[in-house]
Amino acid sequence: MTQGEAPGSAAGTPHDSGPHGDETHLADNLAVHLLAGAADHPGRPAILQGAHVVSYGQLTTAVRTTAASLRGLGVGPGDRVALLFGNDHRFVEALLATIWIGAVAVPLNTRAGRASLEHVMADAEPRVLLTHDPLAERAAELAAPAGMPTLQATTDGWRDADGTHAPPSGADGPEPVRPGDICLQPYTSGSTGNPKGCLLTHAGQTWNASTVARVWELAGDDRGLITAPLYHKNAMICVVKPLLLVGGTIVIGRRPDPAGIPAEVAEHRCTYTTGVPATYEMLLASGEHLRHDLSSLRFVICGSAPLSDALGQRFAAGLGVPVIEAYGLTEGGPQVLMNPRTDSPRYGRAGLPLPGCEVRVLDPDLPTAQLAQARDLPVGEVGELWVRNSGVTAGYHRLPEVTAERISPDGWLRTGDLAAADADGYLRVLGRADDMMNVGGENVYPLEVEKLLRTMPGVGQAAVVPIPHERKGQVPAAFVVGEGLTEDEVKQYALAHGAAHAHPRRVWFLDELPLGGTGKVDYARLSALAQENVQGGAQENVPQNVQTEEST
Repeated sequence: MTQGEAPGSAAGTPHDSGPHGDETHLADNLAVHLLAGAADHPGRPAILQGAHVVSYGQLTTAVRTTAASLRGLGVGPGDRVALLFGNDHRFVEALLATIWIGAVAVPLNTRAGRASLEHVMADAEPRVLLTHDPLAERAAELAAPAGMPTLQATTDGWRDADGTHAPPSGADGPEPVRPGDICLQPYTSGSTGNPKGCLLTHAGQTWNASTVARVWELAGDDRGLITAPLYHKNAMICVVKPLLLVGGTIVIGRRPDPAGIPAEVAEHRCTYTTGVPATYEMLLASGEHLRHDLSSLRFVICGSAPLSDALGQRFAAGLGVPVIEAYGLTEGGPQVLMNPRTDSPRYGRAGLPLPGCEVRVLDPDLPTAQLAQARDLPVGEVGELWVRNSGVTAGYHRLPEVTAERISPDGWLRTGDLAAADADGYLRVLGRADDMMNVGGENVYPLEVEKLLRTMPGVGQAAVVPIPHERKGQVPAAFVVGEGLTEDEVKQYALAHGAAHAHPRRVWFLDELPLGGTGKVDYARLSALAQENVQGGAQENVPQNVQTEEST
């Protein structure tokens, strides 16, 4: 078992109601925590979006006004409020206002399909849906089946679905809550089945945000840039919540593509940003980092896939700052593992457990009911990662059987991710247990193959998926973004530098890898393309432009 140092004030398992039991307190409200320092710096920018500035004083006023509007519609503690926004500063205002009144915020994935969003709405049963003009029509479609009221953000408040101004008509003060009360209900995208609602508590999210801020040494002069969707855990736990807590400034990018990052950094003097490996690959490929002043950057955060030493150093050299790796999942904290800020990061390691977070690496076939008798796997051996901390979900909404399968009675969550621990406590994360390939009896981890391929000169990006094989059952195939390479050269490099059973049997070249809504590689699209290529007998060259969710 690997364990961080003792947590701060928000201790206990996710099922604890905290030291006050059933008592409610204003100080336990997450939104109150996040805005606690606003009175000390009301004129400081809380949010920057292009030329628009929202000061801490203005943010607090907007939260109170929105809270009064919600209460005027009858929204109370425990009620769900759906939020359908693109990257707009008013999403932050709506989120905080919902939590401020003790209700539960349900952020909606704006890039999800209609069926997925209809499932979320039916499962969450929100009392009201908040949105903004670009998504007003879609919001009306989602709200119509239940006759749900909608409020649309305007420059001077909120208006009803019929366009009339909706003046605040309720109290605007914060609601006392219990530490274990639910404040957020994000839905996991999941690779199979419908999205699942994760029940996150006030105490758990306060602990996670404050711990992230402490480990990364964030302060009031930090400015964090967001280009990924605001509703996603990456933006929320790496930028929004910890920066509000310390009085920093959230910078919402005007362009979702990585090529726009350097201009935003230069204009707003951002001190850090967050992304996935593909983010930084595309940023460097654009050459925009050479055209803008990035001297304000102190570090950048990278998650979702491990970095090889060569790739990490290339990113760091191109951006001029350390690249700090981290790992988390919606129901796991969200942040679980973090590398500390250092000028010499350890690439390829997701980091150490957060202070107050425990982790275990166990047999992937272990039933949850047998956790108490389980033994941790030896150092270096790959197993399933289990985590326990105050931020772990209290359960999956209306899914008691799934909750029992994934979470033990004493608060341990099985992540579904494979990991291996080093002797000094750092962990490598090797991807989803479901993604592991059994190649003729040998285990192959796609992320490890990708990591190897990215060390090859000329390879920019790589993604590995399984394809069927007559004798082996399944074998790796790779999609590569690179220049001046052939399929055979990539195969031979993998054979020379890695295990023979793990080398890709097919290699196809693309101009770019397709990305999903959160900026991660769209493996479902690549798997489908690989199957088409195999069945169609495609040779080395495939269509160079794969439609991505962004371009669609």
